[in-house]
Amino acid sequence: MANKKIFKPIDWLTFSYFIILNLLIFFFHQNILLWYIFILFHFCYIFLIITICFLSVRYEKKYIIFLRNWYPIISLPFIYEELGKFIHLIFPDFFDYIINMIEYKTFGFYPTVWLERFITPFFTEYFKFSYFSYYLIVFLPAFLFYKNGEKEKFDEFLLALFSAYYISFIGFIIFPVEGPRYALSALHEKPLDGYFFTSLQDFITRTGALHGGCMPSSHVAATFVTLLSLRRYQKTLYYLLLPVVLSLFFSTIYNRDHYFLDVVVGIFVGYFSFWWSTQIKRREKDAFI
Repeated sequence: MANKKIFKPIDWLTFSYFIILNLLIFFFHQNILLWYIFILFHFCYIFLIITICFLSVRYEKKYIIFLRNWYPIISLPFIYEELGKFIHLIFPDFFDYIINMIEYKTFGFYPTVWLERFITPFFTEYFKFSYFSYYLIVFLPAFLFYKNGEKEKFDEFLLALFSAYYISFIGFIIFPVEGPRYALSALHEKPLDGYFFTSLQDFITRTGALHGGCMPSSHVAATFVTLLSLRRYQKTLYYLLLPVVLSLFFSTIYNRDHYFLDVVVGIFVGYFSFWWSTQIKRREKDAFI
């Protein structure tokens, strides 16, 4: 145990996220029933991670090693889902009017409304599939690196990916935005009718999307991290998936899930997260030289 590091940067990042979240809950809990339960739950989750980390070093059982490496991804749906309780933790209202004001002054129109002239069932089906492809693409490098035993690449990718997620999640709380689907609904005249993937993605959005989690777009931030990782380590896959990812970015606006600014900030968050994780891994390597 003495020769092995118990905690990795992804662990410290996760601890930091939940400590920040707990501080926000502690200071702005007026509208949250049983707020202290959430704080207690988060500390229990931190304790669980610490336990798994220690067990993985001591026993090196396959299922413990698996949990130790994959707990961030396994936990992601629950982390995302609970954010619904905290969207209005600090501010009681949404800030869509600020984004709409900026975009209208910049473009002279609202992008999602302007795009209505191009709406057809074919385009809608394509862009609904593009948006759905997020679920097929975003964790792809993690599976590839883990399958190939490329531990350092796996750790680097996971650190970048969850940097993007955690920054986005805190952003949802600090700057709640519900998105053009809700804020500009009175201006949208043409329905987004399509076929199979349209129905499937609409069902996912209806049942699982976070109302108020738009700025920045975590879809865009996380997928951009994936794209950058593939460009560095899997060039063939990068070129194959580049058109799909670019379509995914555009689909967030066409489908009225996000504003143009959500996408821009999401790309910035993804790039920063990837750059930051690279710096962390580089410092780790230098420390062993």
